[in-house]
Amino acid sequence: MPHRERPLIVRCAYGAFGLVCVAVGFVGIVTPVMPGFVFLVIALWAFRNSSAKMENWLLDNRYVGQTLRDWDAGRSMKLRTKIVALCMIWVAISVTCYKIATSNPIFIKQIAWTLPKWVPLTILVGTVIWLTDFLRRVPLSVETSPPEKL
Repeated sequence: MPHRERPLIVRCAYGAFGLVCVAVGFVGIVTPVMPGFVFLVIALWAFRNSSAKMENWLLDNRYVGQTLRDWDAGRSMKLRTKIVALCMIWVAISVTCYKIATSNPIFIKQIAWTLPKWVPLTILVGTVIWLTDFLRRVPLSVETSPPEKL
């Protein structure tokens, strides 16, 4: 449904959700704690349902606009983007695995139970393998130019 056919309250809700996703996405880009790109794709979807102006603002952003345009056009990424994403994922998960492996056992006070270290380590290793395979399957994008201004 185009922007104008939605009620104002629905467009405002989509817009607010999109702004929250942009904020979380930019935090995720500069910190290895969470995946920023996913939140920016969600923000693009939200802006597409709320405001063409906000959608264009995000697509024209000098830091993430080209990557979002590539993803939006053909679910593809540049090779450099893939390499940076893979390096960040592997470094963050490797550091986390090291911290878990060298720390004391994880004790959950509420239920008085000690979590074996192999549980979070297995989840993290499975996650890094899945993400690596996912990014390997994403096609490489061809060079695209930014949209022309009217």
